[in-house]
Amino acid sequence: MGDSVINDQTVLAVIPARGGSKRCPRKNIKPFRGIPLLLWSIEAAKQSRYIDMLVVSSDDKEILELALGADCFINERPPELATDDATNEDVLRYCLKKQPADVIVLLQPTSPLRIADDIDLCIERAMLGEACVSYRRDKTKNGAVYVARRQWIQVNDFSNNATMRYYMPDERSLDIDYPEQFDE
Repeated sequence: MGDSVINDQTVLAVIPARGGSKRCPRKNIKPFRGIPLLLWSIEAAKQSRYIDMLVVSSDDKEILELALGADCFINERPPELATDDATNEDVLRYCLKKQPADVIVLLQPTSPLRIADDIDLCIERAMLGEACVSYRRDKTKNGAVYVARRQWIQVNDFSNNATMRYYMPDERSLDIDYPEQFDE
């Protein structure tokens, strides 16, 4: 992790992994192709050239223990950031208060097929502007990588169409939301 520097910027990656999920209970620790879903994102982040620090943010003790076992920093989320109404941007802002960085990367655990190159290319694209979001080739967000400069995320969110786009190959754009997707 972080053996290369991008524009002298510090890069913090956050994997938000709540314990609760209505559509797919315990999905963040459920095995996908034999590996807990959360570990796919951790491994991709560890292979990034630019990420300096990786944090798993959760309200769930079992998820936090899995992250610690994978040699990650953890951030126990307060209850107000573990609801269905809490946004990923709120979680990122909370993490930036605890661990300041110039650039923040959001890696949702529900995107297990994303690779380090996708993360790094999205970071590189964000450095050309203020923020970058990964998309499928059909121009829909795939939920895999979100990158923003600290100042931008303080006042914006990723629904802003002004963000730059990084188009990922369809074969790596899986976004798991339902139990049957674990069989893909």
